[in-house]
Amino acid sequence: MRIITIPVQPVTRAAFAPYGVLLDRRGTIEIDVDGGTPAMTGATSEHRLFRFSHLARHLRTMQMFSPLAGTRTVVAVAAPGGFDKHDAPRLETVTAFLMDGKLPYALHRGTWHTPPFALDDWASYTVVDRAGTLEDDYEIYDFAYKNDVRFELSL
Repeated sequence: MRIITIPVQPVTRAAFAPYGVLLDRRGTIEIDVDGGTPAMTGATSEHRLFRFSHLARHLRTMQMFSPLAGTRTVVAVAAPGGFDKHDAPRLETVTAFLMDGKLPYALHRGTWHTPPFALDDWASYTVVDRAGTLEDDYEIYDFAYKNDVRFELSL
């Protein structure tokens, strides 16, 4: 299996733009929930190894993640492709960002992503998306199975 090391970079509005919106200034963002009902969920990530082989995406909704208690995380993302169920994430677009626990961020519809990796023992955050997203709008791509690749994050 090939291991690809992804350096974790600090998040900036410009660097994050292909994947989503960083809410780094006062203003409003409309969360695209494809005509569905918006839902807010509380979530916690336990500390785990900084490696992954799976990315997930949601074709019908944006997702907004808002850190609680200043918890810092790393999120790995890949650019959204087409909106066909058979479109795979492009290996060359996989990147990772350090989220400092101060700013919310919203992923564009179709952005491939990992769940947040907690930098400390745990990370707590809220997620805003379309109600039912994890039941009927959840696609996973397995790089290990399909490409014989695994990613490791380098802090």
